[in-house]
Amino acid sequence: MIRTLIAASALAAALMSPTASAQNEAVEEKNLLSGKAKIDPASGYIFLSGPARQWIELLRLPDAEAIAEYEKDWAKAFAQVRADYPGKLKNWEVHLLAAHRQGRKPREKPIEPTAENFAIGPIEARQPVFIGPQFVFSKSDTSDSVSYLMKVKPGRYVVYRQLSAPNNGLIGMCFCMGTIAFEVKPGVITDLGDFFFAGPGGDPAFPARPDKMQGSEAGLYRPASKAGTLTFGLPPSLRDYPTAPADLRAYGKLDNFYGITVGRMPPVAGVLAYDRDKVIDLKAKAEEAVAPPLEAAATGAGN
Repeated sequence: MIRTLIAASALAAALMSPTASAQNEAVEEKNLLSGKAKIDPASGYIFLSGPARQWIELLRLPDAEAIAEYEKDWAKAFAQVRADYPGKLKNWEVHLLAAHRQGRKPREKPIEPTAENFAIGPIEARQPVFIGPQFVFSKSDTSDSVSYLMKVKPGRYVVYRQLSAPNNGLIGMCFCMGTIAFEVKPGVITDLGDFFFAGPGGDPAFPARPDKMQGSEAGLYRPASKAGTLTFGLPPSLRDYPTAPADLRAYGKLDNFYGITVGRMPPVAGVLAYDRDKVIDLKAKAEEAVAPPLEAAATGAGN
């Protein structure tokens, strides 16, 4: 099975949908003001701000359209490897005879690809969105306020990982053991505020932000002094467009697609908590707590 998957990886990569990369686009304020860039009512937008440059990766969760595209690509790739298999088997048979004559150990027989042992890669990783550290929307003269505006395909997104490049080396940590998700609607600028600096609370496994650091290192730390004071708000150049603060929701575990350091999003007040390694959706629990009285009032119960 493993050998079959490896053999198919190059073909699968060639068949990966280009939709996400074609639709994701960083918007800069200067281009918006000059008319070079426009807010498209059919697209979604994510606004992110903070006191320093940031670098994060989001994943767009597959919807019905993405699933259909994935199944189409899977079928195409599967048909190709099935068509290639007889030739590979024939070559192996020739090699086997030669190995017997020469007294060599033959290589392993190729595994016939089946629907059960063939894959083209995880569907969840097919629509990534990278925000930062370059192509900022705007920044202050002192560079202590930096924002990003990313044009994306509407849908539901999860925060997958943060990245940093200290000393020209790329490092990062995936939030594979717990993270947050939010919806991006068409024609609306979804405001994440300064979440990655202020939103999460304390987590013993998450390092405190040092007093002094290089700019690109900021994304891996949370300044304890701002924890819990999440701030939303768009600059004047965006205030005439439809906007909404991100409705953050807890999201469970994700696979470690890149083989990087595994971590989790620190607890977020009113949104995300943990019971050991179990993700707790605080908003869902709060909604469940008020649902019965509302349902009783709607049905006239108790009259």
